[in-house]
Amino acid sequence: MAKKKVLFFYPRFVEEYKALLEKEIPEADFMICTSREDMEKYAPEAEIALVGMTFPQDLFKRMPKLEWVQALAAGVESYIQNAEQFRHIPVCRIAGAFGKYMAEYVLAYVLYFCQHIPRVLKAQREKKWDPFRMEFIHQKTLGVMGLGHIGKVVAQKARDAGMRVVSWDMARAEAPFVERQFGSQERSGFLKEADFVVLTLPATPATKNMVGRDFFKAMKKTAYLINICRGAIVDEGALVEALTSGQIAGAVIDAMKEEPLPRESPLWDCPNLIVTSHISGPSLPEDMVEIFKENFRRFLRKEPLVGRIDFSRGF
Repeated sequence: MAKKKVLFFYPRFVEEYKALLEKEIPEADFMICTSREDMEKYAPEAEIALVGMTFPQDLFKRMPKLEWVQALAAGVESYIQNAEQFRHIPVCRIAGAFGKYMAEYVLAYVLYFCQHIPRVLKAQREKKWDPFRMEFIHQKTLGVMGLGHIGKVVAQKARDAGMRVVSWDMARAEAPFVERQFGSQERSGFLKEADFVVLTLPATPATKNMVGRDFFKAMKKTAYLINICRGAIVDEGALVEALTSGQIAGAVIDAMKEEPLPRESPLWDCPNLIVTSHISGPSLPEDMVEIFKENFRRFLRKEPLVGRIDFSRGF
């Protein structure tokens, strides 16, 4: 049987990806792309596309032989926005790989705030002896918005660390480590209980700018927001207002509406805000290749693919 031609593009770790893909999946012929010129060259022959989120959507129209797209990301808004061209082509997102990393990211910042690390560092810079009473995570409630795979892993790790965990979602989920699940009409009740609100929702029309002025008003003034999902969910102007006015205690955002974040963005200098460069859920080559390997096996056997996008639901 002829090898399937796979167009590969990811902006980082190219040599590592190439070595792993060729070693782990010898049944495929990988066409490694590092530029648009490469993509345009190989597009007409591609039967499978294994690509990162920065792959130009217009190039899919130049792939007459395309049978399947495996996106190297959990969020797939660009595919949802171009759903018409994928009517007869399965598109899969990465499912199940990022939760463990994102849970560590969340817990790192929960501890950062509870242990008052900024105060400790400031005292050291000023050579000031400053004994104070720390806060402890076993006395805190973590509120998870979105109980998909990532949300469940975050909730489980927080519970294992001793936190009380509550959740909010459109539908109930099997999650014994969550003390209380709030439904779609119970958001204010959810926010009143959470000391840390963690966003793990998909970006859909229903969630766009969901986190805005009314949302921040419903949060505790002592609470923190941690966004590890999509920038579209947060009204960034309202976030700046909430932090500047002291409406909430602080925030950590790993996803923004525009990435890379422009130097002139007010987010950089906003008080009590930590900005990270979309690093909470890294696409590590060993994880991505393992997932693609399993889906490639399923594809050849005509079995259901893991992580297939449901365009009607928007994720």
